[in-house]
Amino acid sequence: MVENNKDTVSVSGLVEDYGRLVSSICRRMIRDEETARDAAQEAWLEIIKNVPSFRGESKLSTWIYTVTYRAVMRYAVKEKVYTSRYVRDCFHQEEIKVPCSQDLDKMIWVKQMCDKCLTGVLYCLNPESRMAYILRDIARLSYEEIADVLEHSSMSVRQIISRSRRKLRNFLKDECVLHNTRGKCSCRMRRWVKEVDLVHEYQELRQSIGEVNVFRESEEILSRVNYWRQFLDLD
Repeated sequence: MVENNKDTVSVSGLVEDYGRLVSSICRRMIRDEETARDAAQEAWLEIIKNVPSFRGESKLSTWIYTVTYRAVMRYAVKEKVYTSRYVRDCFHQEEIKVPCSQDLDKMIWVKQMCDKCLTGVLYCLNPESRMAYILRDIARLSYEEIADVLEHSSMSVRQIISRSRRKLRNFLKDECVLHNTRGKCSCRMRRWVKEVDLVHEYQELRQSIGEVNVFRESEEILSRVNYWRQFLDLD
């Protein structure tokens, strides 16, 4: 773990400690993958450029997420916010067909499609609410840290996240078998999720780490993207 002493900060250490979460924030905030990649790179270039002048007046993690927030919001404010009804209608479209390819790994394909679906669900939240939710329930920042990043009061942040959780929970309870294994969802990916038994992976993770939410679980199961490692050719 990188410490707050600027003399101990290294690029490789920053990438290992924060690369995946910064990538996740960008990926969840921006639908187009190339644009999300651009936002992540912009954030990291800013971080690397300014880390020598970091004076430890806040936690290093808070500073990194603040830089990321400012970078990604320049893109995210252009993203369209959808109503819950619109997102639900997307879930109820015709079943997606598995691509015909001998090289296809069905499990990987299902995970990629589920990741896109879950990211799409977040678009029923406005960009600021989406960011607050991601920082709390995916990045696991404290309310106080999120308040510093968003430049709001802790009380305001708690209210934003509470409303966001309620909205997402109400939607996922009816629509997503990964969230509610006993639900009667009609998601167009339901057949394939059950066929590869992706639900079992979620159940195992819940048993091993306790009660978590479907988005946090998805960071461990569906995608392990680290744009910055790819950008630096570390993978």
